[in-house]
Amino acid sequence: MLELAIRKRIGEFTLALALTTPKNQIVALFGPSGAGKSITLAAIAGFVTPDAGRIVAGDHILFDSTQRINLAPQHRRIGLVKQNLALFPHLTVAQNIAYGLWRAPATAQRARVEHLARLMRLEGLVTRYPAQLSGGQQQRVALARALAPQPGLLLLDEPFSALDAPTRAQLRGELLGLQRELQIPMVFVTHDLGEAYFLADQLAVIDAGKILQADAPGKVLSQPDCLPVARALGVKNILPGEIVARTDAGCRVRIGAAVIGAPTCAFAPGTRVYACIRAERVMLLRADRAGQSSDENALDGEIVRQVNDGMTATLDFRATTQRLAPTQDYDLQIELPVYIYERLNLARQRAWTVSLRRNAIHLIRRDDETTDRLA
Repeated sequence: MLELAIRKRIGEFTLALALTTPKNQIVALFGPSGAGKSITLAAIAGFVTPDAGRIVAGDHILFDSTQRINLAPQHRRIGLVKQNLALFPHLTVAQNIAYGLWRAPATAQRARVEHLARLMRLEGLVTRYPAQLSGGQQQRVALARALAPQPGLLLLDEPFSALDAPTRAQLRGELLGLQRELQIPMVFVTHDLGEAYFLADQLAVIDAGKILQADAPGKVLSQPDCLPVARALGVKNILPGEIVARTDAGCRVRIGAAVIGAPTCAFAPGTRVYACIRAERVMLLRADRAGQSSDENALDGEIVRQVNDGMTATLDFRATTQRLAPTQDYDLQIELPVYIYERLNLARQRAWTVSLRRNAIHLIRRDDETTDRLA
């Protein structure tokens, strides 16, 4: 378990965050470049000294400004894998893995290197040099080297960002399996939401040096605490509205010219809100399906624009009468796999009915959008 509460000012940037991670789990620090993710890792590892605060890993106090404790990096029992891997080019795979074992007897070093080579599928490569390895193999060497001294915590700073997509996907799966086998806590820095969702037991969204929300990935994704989190997580439909009614069964929200049903909320009628709807959760209804009583928040309209990247199609949908965003030329963005786009003949069929399921709508109070949080 990691307990972190630190403050560090670097020029005009201030890192001020608090985080407690679950025991033996993976925590992903997710956010844009410059948010403070790498500085946070450097502070945990001991390469950056906070101005104030406390860092505890397991039962070990690594830093405490009040008690004047500040352990040197080599005494923190922390493994670190950087984005550039930093393998020693003049050392073999075996020598790279054994680099942190210099205090151990030679027989113990050999045994540990052999064990990690098997674990990381590096058998047969231990006599090679980093330049003779593929990107994925180099990544495995870097992980093995970080794990060799049996650290109590593993830090990973965007280690897969330079790899091609298939190798990246393979190594994500291997890392997850490795963590489950070794039961070692990890803090993983990434700006790839899919990667964070796949790997993390806890997702911490960080921006401008502050953690905005930390929780299970599914909860953060479906229930962002504030507008900056919703934007950071790629919510494309963020619509201003106002609560017009509230019952035990749910609430009614006026958005533009429409009144839609939303889940139960704590907001009183008259409260200004943002309705957050992920683009992939807007449902297109076939003509023979539209109009059924089970359709929730059904809106008639047309697709006015579409783009696709070969895997995902993004559609701009404009309602016919019940406009949700009357100041722009479309009301909702919809995302769906290209094969569904093609199967539904969306390039030709432009008139559609959409359904906004209640459980796909998340409400955030609308006051000061830079600081406001859920009530």
